Amino acid sequence: MIGLLAAVAISATAFGFDAYFADASGNKIQGIWEGSRFYVVVNDPEKGACGIDEFTADLVIFDFKTGAYIEETDEVFREFEAGSGIYFWVDDAGNKQAIKVGDRYWDAPAALPPTGPDQQYQWTHILGDSLWAEGDWIYLDEDTDPDADGETDALPELKEVARVDYANYGPTYPELAGTAPVVGRFENMDTLVLIVADDTDERNIDQDQVKIVDTVATLTVSPTQLAYGCAGVCENITVTINDPDENLDCDKVDYVPFFLIINPGSWNPVQTNSATNFCMLKKWGGTDASGDVWGNYIQWYNIYNPERYIEYPGWFATTNVLPVVFFAHETDVSSGVFEYNFGNLENLMEALGLDPDVTGDRFVPGTTIAFYYLDPNDFDDFTLATAVVGDRPHSETYLTDANGVPVTQVKIGHTGLYVRVYDADANIEACCCDSVVVHLCDPHGEDDSEYWEIDEVSANSGIFASLSGMPLLPVWDAVGGYQLVFDSWTFEAFNEDTIYARYNSVVYTQESLNALGDGNPNDDLFPPVIDTDASRYQPWDVSFDLVKVYDTQVFSISMPTSRGCGENYVTTGEHKMRFVTCSGTPITGEVPLGGELGIEVTDPDQNENPLLREQVFGGWNKDADQTEGADTAANGNDEEEDSAPIWDLTATAENNVTAAADLMTPDGAISGGVDLDVLSITDIPATVKVFMWNAQRGTWERLDLRETGVNTGVFRSTTCVLVADSAHPGDGNLGSQAGDTIMAFYQDPSNHSDIAIISIKVTEGGAAGVTPPSPPTVAFDAAQYNPGDVVTITVTDVVYEGYDEISSEEGAVLVLKDATGAVLESWNSIPALSGSQFRVSYTLPEDVALGTITATYTDPADPDRTDDATAQVVAAELSDVTGISVVPNPFSTSTEFRIQAEPSGAVADSIAVTIYDLLGKKVAEVSGSDTDRVSWTGESLRNGAYIYVAVVEGADQVWTFRGFVYIKR
Repeated sequence: MIGLLAAVAISATAFGFDAYFADASGNKIQGIWEGSRFYVVVNDPEKGACGIDEFTADLVIFDFKTGAYIEETDEVFREFEAGSGIYFWVDDAGNKQAIKVGDRYWDAPAALPPTGPDQQYQWTHILGDSLWAEGDWIYLDEDTDPDADGETDALPELKEVARVDYANYGPTYPELAGTAPVVGRFENMDTLVLIVADDTDERNIDQDQVKIVDTVATLTVSPTQLAYGCAGVCENITVTINDPDENLDCDKVDYVPFFLIINPGSWNPVQTNSATNFCMLKKWGGTDASGDVWGNYIQWYNIYNPERYIEYPGWFATTNVLPVVFFAHETDVSSGVFEYNFGNLENLMEALGLDPDVTGDRFVPGTTIAFYYLDPNDFDDFTLATAVVGDRPHSETYLTDANGVPVTQVKIGHTGLYVRVYDADANIEACCCDSVVVHLCDPHGEDDSEYWEIDEVSANSGIFASLSGMPLLPVWDAVGGYQLVFDSWTFEAFNEDTIYARYNSVVYTQESLNALGDGNPNDDLFPPVIDTDASRYQPWDVSFDLVKVYDTQVFSISMPTSRGCGENYVTTGEHKMRFVTCSGTPITGEVPLGGELGIEVTDPDQNENPLLREQVFGGWNKDADQTEGADTAANGNDEEEDSAPIWDLTATAENNVTAAADLMTPDGAISGGVDLDVLSITDIPATVKVFMWNAQRGTWERLDLRETGVNTGVFRSTTCVLVADSAHPGDGNLGSQAGDTIMAFYQDPSNHSDIAIISIKVTEGGAAGVTPPSPPTVAFDAAQYNPGDVVTITVTDVVYEGYDEISSEEGAVLVLKDATGAVLESWNSIPALSGSQFRVSYTLPEDVALGTITATYTDPADPDRTDDATAQVVAAELSDVTGISVVPNPFSTSTEFRIQAEPSGAVADSIAVTIYDLLGKKVAEVSGSDTDRVSWTGESLRNGAYIYVAVVEGADQVWTFRGFVYIKR
């Protein structure tokens, strides 16, 4: 008994180890604002009860998307309230370690925006704490940047990509190369993962996660109609940006960049790669003040570069190289609202370097001024607004559904993209249908750009629409990997992104139109060439529309819409990932050594085809190959396209890793640390994005997920992983030992911020760790039926939750029997109703035996899992008798006198039938009670006709019927 109690105590100690992100008081948090600090806490009641005031542990904290991480060993965790069991990670001075998540460099007067390229790093987002490392991961298209130097070479065409550790900021920004403050960053919506390993007990390893708060920005410009010559009368032109997640410090006024382009997309580039629209600006960077093209794409580390210009095509007299970026200041230190006041229209011209007194500098009537905002730390957060000069009529553009109804949200794989344009000026040929071109763009920067020719819906209408949709597809296909190609007339995007449509009332050369959609954006005909000599060249007429891409998060929090000051946190979250058995039964608590593990993920935005049962390939980052060197430059490490710092790959010639930069989580309590195996337990090479890992042993396995049914959005691992095998530890199994911690990781291919982690303990002492599934149940939809009724039978079995059906090829799954034990019906397949419920229906025969019917269900995978239900079949209550049927008539041996009852199947209290010969002599009499019929054999009467008189009683009524019955022997 003493030994047993000791074992229980040890088990409780090990499994009571709960590590989590916390506030300064030790309360668990689920969401954190960028710029805030978190604490790391371990709740271990057993340590507290034993009087242990501190212990040491290893820990890692990491961001799967950007690669930012902290890895520390032998760190002290201290109890501040004796006996509480709440232990804080402390610094060398013994104070609670507060880790900041993101910041700005602030190496300048905080009230001033940057004034030169050398100052941009003063405002860019940084990691925020010296303990953070890396955080500079980028997926680079290898057409766009084959040298990984930050300079754009071409547009995406060949579907080749590399994940690089972007420590080199390129020759364009030599002053940033190696600058510690801008070594990395976090992004809004990212998930931070914590793993803590107790040095004093190797069984104590636990994980937690926290979301970085993400808000959706808005941008407005007021007024939207501008005029000259109204100084002091007209409202000042004010750009207002509401983006609370850019309020990084409640003690400082923040600045955010926004961009201004005149008549975007309405001219041909003045020189190669000189931007004419926002997406070109994002890809090529615009020019410097002298008009030289930067040639580098805008990223987090250079978005605050103030020396960024657009070169216009000779529209202005003073200069045609105009600034494109401006900096809006926060209205107060904690508002999260940013404003820029241009003054009147003349003042706006001056801000652009134009002279309002020079006629040739003035904007022509109808000029469209577009204002763009791209969250500097979250490029899927994009918005725009426009203002026009004068009151000239403009076109209108809408992103719609297939029926032409404007939409604000689209879903990858489901809705596609449809565009509708209203422009009477583009109706050139009254007799025929004309066509126009729209530009579709996702300014996230790792997404698509398409020019699309659409037709007039009918001659002389001036309404243009894409009568067929452009497929909306993922940049990273869940099976096929990287798919981005410009100019393909398919649109690749990420969930959560913003897509805009832009229409310019201009004409394009036929050669350019002929090349659209050919999948070759590098043929010098993309973007298409504008025919500036055409009769319809209206560069001032530009119209836009925006949509967001549907997104769900496996680990999600309720996102706040405002920040306030102080250390505000989100304290509740929802997790939609869990461990299951091979048959899909949820596992809670622990798993035994002889157990098996799979995972189930609910991620509706990965349901990208409502007609297909889909798959998420665990290695959707297909080009990541440990046996292949870099395809790009020294910092373009294909072999490191992994889930670092999970993988700890020591530099060897065999695996091509040149430095042990990607650290294991954490070293653990075993002497020398634990490296993750290079190969999985089934010899799959690292790296993968969905996997299971034993934190103590370093063994792991890739997990592929399959949707549980068409259009469910629930994905379950196609195979399960064996926890252990004593004969062959680690060979095809995780090689677990009692007390180990097994973790599972998931990263959404269509939103790399969507990350989830779960863990489970391996049971000690041989106790059952898997909660047995609830037994199946069978239920009728009613307790009582009448003959002829429809019977509905529902089977509930959690083992088959999410399946389309419960079926068996070897025998019946469900059997229905009547009161005599005869089989009425059996089913080899029961279709799903919802969740774990399955249902069939059956119509009872009119002559079914009255009494108890029984439905019996048997699990096709486990005959011992069975259940049954019963119901009663009773005759219906009689309301009327409309006649008597004699069956058969004539007869030879016997016949029945049956009442024609309402409702059908009802019985009478009594039936009495008297038979007479044709002379009126009574020759026979038969009767019955509680029945719907009586029978007569004819006894020894001769052949011939006889008269019957039937008297029926029931429902407090009496009915009398007469007729003939014939004997024919």
